[in-house]
Amino acid sequence: MKFLIPQDDLFYEKLEEVAKVGVEVSEELLNLVNGGDATRLSRRIKALEHEADGSVRAMMDHLHRSFITPLDRSDIHSLILELDNVVDLMDAAASRIELYIPDEMISEAAALTQVVIDAARLLLKMTQALPNLKKNAEQIEEMCREVRRHEDEADAIRRSAMARLFREEKDPFELIKWKEILELIEEATDRAEDAADLFEGIVLENT
Repeated sequence: MKFLIPQDDLFYEKLEEVAKVGVEVSEELLNLVNGGDATRLSRRIKALEHEADGSVRAMMDHLHRSFITPLDRSDIHSLILELDNVVDLMDAAASRIELYIPDEMISEAAALTQVVIDAARLLLKMTQALPNLKKNAEQIEEMCREVRRHEDEADAIRRSAMARLFREEKDPFELIKWKEILELIEEATDRAEDAADLFEGIVLENT
């Protein structure tokens, strides 16, 4: 009876909006860790984070009002929250950089953020593929695997960065700053992987 379920584009639109903000925020964070103006960029990231929150609220309101949904209600709810978590963690990392003002940016922060960008772009592509789920099922599953590879890569970069900092950094305060910042950025890839797991579950349930 799935052919009787109307296509409600708003759900897909809001998922795509939050995923798109995830890409924009991670790209702005890369500008920040590459030495961009911390105040301007952190404010820009905060504005984008508020934009994502607005999309989440609109989705939740619509979810509460909708009797029939194109995907499982709990899947829609969980997925948009995980996509928003990626945005929130990038915002948190930017806020820490603005607050802590590290003496210098480290190359590993840029490498780690690039991995987040790659994962965020995959999440965006997956949201765009959702409306034609049956047609795009294999493509979505492959992108899920790619996101998991990015999470493994991010974890390796963070561990390597911390090992180097413990060897070379003489200022314990700088070490503490970067430990927290790198953990926040790496955690964004964890949340991206969680979102990928949800996408994979949606594919399994609906194809």
